[in-house]
Amino acid sequence: MHSKARKVVFALAATLALGACEQVSSSAPAPASSAHKHAKTVRVADVQRRDTSRAFALTGVTRAAERAVTAFQVSGTLAERPVELGDSVDRGDVLATLDNPQARPQVAAARARVEELDARLAQAERDVARVQKLFDQSAATREEIEQTRSRRQALAASRDSAKAELSRARRTLGETRITAPVAGEVEQVFYEPGEFVPAGQPVVALSGSGVVEVEIGVPENLLSDVAVGQSAKLRLPLFDDRQVSGRVTQLASAAGGPGQLFQVVITLAADQDLRAGLTVEWALKSDRPQQITVPVASVVSPGGGTAPRVYRVVDGVARAVPVELGAIVDDRVILKNPETGDLRAGQQVIVVGLNNLSDGRAVEVLP
Repeated sequence: MHSKARKVVFALAATLALGACEQVSSSAPAPASSAHKHAKTVRVADVQRRDTSRAFALTGVTRAAERAVTAFQVSGTLAERPVELGDSVDRGDVLATLDNPQARPQVAAARARVEELDARLAQAERDVARVQKLFDQSAATREEIEQTRSRRQALAASRDSAKAELSRARRTLGETRITAPVAGEVEQVFYEPGEFVPAGQPVVALSGSGVVEVEIGVPENLLSDVAVGQSAKLRLPLFDDRQVSGRVTQLASAAGGPGQLFQVVITLAADQDLRAGLTVEWALKSDRPQQITVPVASVVSPGGGTAPRVYRVVDGVARAVPVELGAIVDDRVILKNPETGDLRAGQQVIVVGLNNLSDGRAVEVLP
């Protein structure tokens, strides 16, 4: 073949090959960026499971299980207070007396009156017996025996009235004196001799020498973790972190008001060399069901009666999941009903790109 003919054949083959390449190129799929030109770009974060087993440090101060705050029932000037702070007392010891110079003479006079009437009544009883014997022998009239009996009854009534007066005088004397209702130690004194003491005001506080306990306030969200009878391990942070043991013996059924604490009494085991006034720390462990959390940034709360929601990415599409929000912990929110919408730990929710996002919208997740 001539060289000119060979050049023509080569040129034709090249043209056909170029056309074939262009045809194949035009039938190839469009680039990925073209296929997703309507998808919204988003970023996602993980749904996490929160460990809710935590220990809460609650503090209190030890006190005697048997204790008393004493007061006078009447007002007056404090005459004596024979005890001082820290003194040991026995049950029945005098703690304080009021100045009432008439109290003791009134008691003495009332007692003497009762003794006098007792003697006269005894004589009247003998007179009745004697006159009755004479009446039986027809040596006394019925009028005489009736008079003797009436005199005896009058004396008996007077004696009862005198006894009541003696009781009142003794009570008045008792109200001017405070005695120790328990054996223990003087924990606090409120008035000094010579000061006026209003009725009902504390004068001397006692701390018993027996069992020691501690009262600790517990918030309402931890009440389900406390029960009467459960054991408790406590720590003395100001006493070389010494460990002591006890048992919950009382649990308040109500708090003092909204947001206030429920008082729990822990009786400490005996033979631990404890006393009142020691700072105690109770590490209360709270075990709750596992909780599901999502980032706060993932929650959309449109308002207007529409429930809060988050968006999951399912097969390249945003899917709205209604949620009920609980407490916020750091930058995450606890879900009260994680089963709603089948949210599980390890799934992902959208945190960036939520503006104008709707259910079913195609999305592209950025790495």
